[in-house]
Amino acid sequence: MTRSFYLRMLVVVAVLALVMTAGGCKGKRLISQDEEIQIGHQAGDEFEAQYGRDHDLQIRAQVNKIGADIARAAKPPDYPYDYRVLADKQPNAVAFPGGRIYIFRGMVDAVDGNADKIAWILAHETTHVARQHAVRRLERQLGQQIAIELLLGEKKDMAKIAGAISGLVLMDYGRDNEYEADRMGMEYAHQAGYDPTAAVAVLKMFQEIQGREPNDFEIMFATHPGNNDRINHAQGYLEQQGWAGRYYSPESAD
Repeated sequence: MTRSFYLRMLVVVAVLALVMTAGGCKGKRLISQDEEIQIGHQAGDEFEAQYGRDHDLQIRAQVNKIGADIARAAKPPDYPYDYRVLADKQPNAVAFPGGRIYIFRGMVDAVDGNADKIAWILAHETTHVARQHAVRRLERQLGQQIAIELLLGEKKDMAKIAGAISGLVLMDYGRDNEYEADRMGMEYAHQAGYDPTAAVAVLKMFQEIQGREPNDFEIMFATHPGNNDRINHAQGYLEQQGWAGRYYSPESAD
């Protein structure tokens, strides 16, 4: 075996060690922030082409304004946040690594264009970007593949990596990530001047829709924390922070 092969083997070991700690130690990145933004934008473009942009200028302007407020509250870290409305009628929202956030027209309609509720939804998705939930999971899933490519002396194929992103963003982030996004979403919404108690109203809406149309929401919620758990967690956090508002107050809770 050549010296270069041994050197590549050492790199592979280092990469695999990095993958094992991805998400646990800040500063250790298998995918750089620039690459994260690049693959997120590329995957977002493909996702957007599939669903199409919504053409209602008033709704787009509202989402852009609320998104800009949330983005200011979420920095640092510094990402080029970009909030867009998709034409699809399903009540959903997704976040791509690097700052591309999509809210579906169906979600805007489901909350009747309520600014507080839209703010928390966007803030929840923004947390997934700010806390690097998707890219950390991507690093773990692609770590072995990237290590093999390094072993063979190949460079990372960013297009290939981008192709894996769309599937990931439509899957669950795991219980801890979802609880953190719920909690930090309330933080960002509060800092941006919106009522953070809207989180409770949105989560109760999800609970009602899921009970009414379980097939439509099976994929979205199958591996998320239960709606009751998320509602209780959100209410507990609001009480801990001493926040009461239009949508929830400890005194008025059942």
